[in-house]
Amino acid sequence: MLTLEDPSCAKRNQLRFHVKPAPDHLIMHFEDIDDDEYDYAIATEDDVKAIIDFGCKHVRNSILIHCFHGIGRSGGAALAILTDQLCNAHLALDALLSIKPDSVPNLRVARLADAVLKTDGAIIAALDEWTEKTPSVADFRQQKRAFFKANKNLYSLSATHSLIPHAGRESAGR
Repeated sequence: MLTLEDPSCAKRNQLRFHVKPAPDHLIMHFEDIDDDEYDYAIATEDDVKAIIDFGCKHVRNSILIHCFHGIGRSGGAALAILTDQLCNAHLALDALLSIKPDSVPNLRVARLADAVLKTDGAIIAALDEWTEKTPSVADFRQQKRAFFKANKNLYSLSATHSLIPHAGRESAGR
């Protein structure tokens, strides 16, 4: 299982295994922010490498990817893993959308996956083509960006900026 959590996820909202032996469980912490220019706790290249490595480790098994909304971070992680396995970003996006049609992969994760997998921008190109054909995706991304800009206090800053979660986060209903 791959779990993608907000950096300040409340303990009561965390998915953990308490039985032994527990399944292999990679837990990553980053915000679902598409843009690179903000000093928030966003995905790093090391995060994406770990996600892809986890996918490689379990290539013969099913992987459950778990995150709060199951749209952006999980979509980005799944797209990175599928692109690595299928060696084709367009086929990977098609496979992802056949499994989870409401996915809208996180653009930061996709850009980092392009770099890690050395796809020469193929993942972003596939997402751009899909977005052009699917206006609801562009609308979703605009709404997501507007929500972030209007509610920056709900998101965790990067570790270099602050290790203290923002007040009011738990009641935000994100």
